[in-house]
Amino acid sequence: MQIFRVHENHKISAQFLDNRRLSKQVLEMYQIIRVCLGAMDIIDTNTRYLSHPIVKSIYNEGHPYLIDAHEFLQILDNEHQRRGGIRSAKFRKDLDALQKLIDIHAARFNSNKIPPYFVYGDEKIHGKAVYKRYEELLFTKWQKDKIPPRCSLKLNRTQIL
Repeated sequence: MQIFRVHENHKISAQFLDNRRLSKQVLEMYQIIRVCLGAMDIIDTNTRYLSHPIVKSIYNEGHPYLIDAHEFLQILDNEHQRRGGIRSAKFRKDLDALQKLIDIHAARFNSNKIPPYFVYGDEKIHGKAVYKRYEELLFTKWQKDKIPPRCSLKLNRTQIL
């Protein structure tokens, strides 16, 4: 599970992702939010991923950054749709229901932005360096992909590699 944040601005992060990872990112953010809501007994769902470092960072010891996480989810989903991505009618309804839950319980969530946090294997980074590290990780992954990435931003590999 990963949250690819190459910039503190969620829209820039969403635009930077290739189509395949963008689609997966929408689902992963949705799952992360649901796990946090389940851990707070707001919904009944499997919370086994609560021990995952990225989920733990958003859950923030019971004071989750769900307002910002949900904003990121919406931006990711909007970018996915803008590129022609399609989701089922059921998933669209699930996203609407999630929006209502976030609105109803907003007072229970931390209203701050999600702090920058990178974890990949044993590597863990906090702070602004996270954004550059996610860029590097994406370029590394794109080099290994069999299908070239398609993104909304022009990518310049020489700046990273």
